[in-house]
Amino acid sequence: MPSIVNFLIKTKPLIIKNILLTEKLVIDIISYCKVMIEKIQNEILDCCKCGNLKKLKEVSIQIGTTPFIIIGESPAKDGWIISHKAFYNKDFKLQASGRTLEKLLNEINYSIKDIYFTECCKCIIEDRKLLTKASKNCFSILLEQIKSIPCRILVPMGIYPTQVLLGVKIKKFSNYVGKIFKINIEGEEYKVFPIYHPSPLNPKGYSGNISAFQLLREILN
Repeated sequence: MPSIVNFLIKTKPLIIKNILLTEKLVIDIISYCKVMIEKIQNEILDCCKCGNLKKLKEVSIQIGTTPFIIIGESPAKDGWIISHKAFYNKDFKLQASGRTLEKLLNEINYSIKDIYFTECCKCIIEDRKLLTKASKNCFSILLEQIKSIPCRILVPMGIYPTQVLLGVKIKKFSNYVGKIFKINIEGEEYKVFPIYHPSPLNPKGYSGNISAFQLLREILN
């Protein structure tokens, strides 16, 4: 049984819009989600808005059991585009960003293997100057992915996914980290909770995120 089914069943009795989630209904929901994710992946493979850049061919979203989804910037050229596992390299070891994120997730009793995860940009964007345009190009697909899963808390890593989700131009990202912003997607309310990107090149990737993850734990509780 898919991990998300176990997660939803564990939280029973659960009512969404006055509908009691029985085990059968949960399984039906998961089947629908899988069909939608497959459909979205085909859209990604057919997209050429950023040219013929390399992209994730099999799946561009990691399904987890968390009530939140973490949203990165774009796939690393030596990451899950090769390993087929988010934050893992070709040797199936956690990359540097993954090790930092794992430490932060452990603080709230989760692990990378537990999380929903996707990238804002679906192609490898090596020139960071192109991230703003690429994020906008992929935004409609990102929204489709968000709508296909049960998470209502969106955790963007860094300025680019945060900007595209909030629809703003950010001048000082520290004013957004660890704060809650509400957005509406087709009548459904979502909370956006930005964090610093856990890249080893980011001096705030770990230390700057500690208080944010403490607040995230409070939100989840």
